[in-house]
Amino acid sequence: MRTALFTLVFQHRSLDEAIRMAAEVGYEAVELLGREPHLPADTSQERARRIKRVADGAGLRVACLATYTGGYSAKTDAECLQELVNLEKCLKLAVILGCPLIRHDPGGPSALVAGPEERARAMAWMRKAAEVAQGYGKKLAMEIHNNSLVETADAAALFLEELGADNVGVIHDAGNMYITDTDYGAYSVQRLGDRIFHVHVKDELRVEDDSLPRTFRDRTRHGEEIFQHNLLGEGAVDHLQLFTALVRAGYGGYLSAECHGTPDDRATAVHELAEIRRLVAQATGLARAAGGRLPGLPFHRV
Repeated sequence: MRTALFTLVFQHRSLDEAIRMAAEVGYEAVELLGREPHLPADTSQERARRIKRVADGAGLRVACLATYTGGYSAKTDAECLQELVNLEKCLKLAVILGCPLIRHDPGGPSALVAGPEERARAMAWMRKAAEVAQGYGKKLAMEIHNNSLVETADAAALFLEELGADNVGVIHDAGNMYITDTDYGAYSVQRLGDRIFHVHVKDELRVEDDSLPRTFRDRTRHGEEIFQHNLLGEGAVDHLQLFTALVRAGYGGYLSAECHGTPDDRATAVHELAEIRRLVAQATGLARAAGGRLPGLPFHRV
């Protein structure tokens, strides 16, 4: 498994600085924040070529474009068509950047409460998006996220099975799945198999006091809850079980550090990389001790 830094961690810095700092810290790649001040959909191709030179000079690959495109389920036809236009802009940037993967989401609400019309709309437009991406030789990844049609491993797997597009998969996000209160360990890895195209890594914690730093509110199946962004290892998300399952399954993609909101972004990037490396080493040992591979398909590699 390889390491990437989601430049959301450095959202208050320029993209050039974020890339250079990620390299200095020791990451192997970057996942680019798909909005200002980093890489919105309307970024010029000239700017994209300059970013590519910066990344190449720093010795980093661009692992994923974390765009904010899609969200079809609650949009009009005209709005959905504009999302396809925005996606195509991002795909052109991805070609310049040598990036194989674009985050693109179907929308919400939760699969538990979504109506058939919302699901059908998202499905129809995601099929169109998959065709557009295929024309550029790129893959799309839906982030597993609370209050989306793909907020659990089961919901994501069912959506993908019905979608029937080989170039669409998911971004596994244990932090988001902790918020949703769903399995993010071995079962999720087995259920999704080679449709895990990318992995986000961040730690979260349920709290009772929203006066604490870095807290936010989110609505879950338990009602409105309060959560706190934490450094990896200081929250309640057990990434060791996830990493062990990924090692056993042969996942060779990126683990992308996403922690944000802390006062010292560079120290956060340093801490997250060290903790990811420590957990991967520990997970590798546990996987060897367990013996054998988890059942499932061989993993997608980018």
